[in-house]
Amino acid sequence: MPHVIIADEAYPLMKHSLKPYRKQELNADKEYFNKRLSRARRTVECAFGILRSKWQILDKPILTHPGHADNIIKAICILHNLKETQFVFQNENRQAPAGRLNNEAKVVRDNFKAYLCNNP
Repeated sequence: MPHVIIADEAYPLMKHSLKPYRKQELNADKEYFNKRLSRARRTVECAFGILRSKWQILDKPILTHPGHADNIIKAICILHNLKETQFVFQNENRQAPAGRLNNEAKVVRDNFKAYLCNNP
């Protein structure tokens, strides 16, 4: 299965983005998938919120070449993880496109749903 971006209802369903099923087409498995997708999206949003609160550069658009922006984001993630790892060790010591592409996107989403429903 491809790497995907977790999206909400406002975004189109694409091969590399997952969005919830519409309420009109829900059955038990699709509803379960929607709940798990929502939980994953909230986790990502919280993680970004934590990064944003510690790194002011993320409060506004990063005005640089996209390649440099990628490197800045990667550096922020690495520095954040190093800082968190250090904290843990210290505490341990103390204690929508149309047609075929859209169909491919639906297959990707259905595969994720099947996986999540079979691996609760």
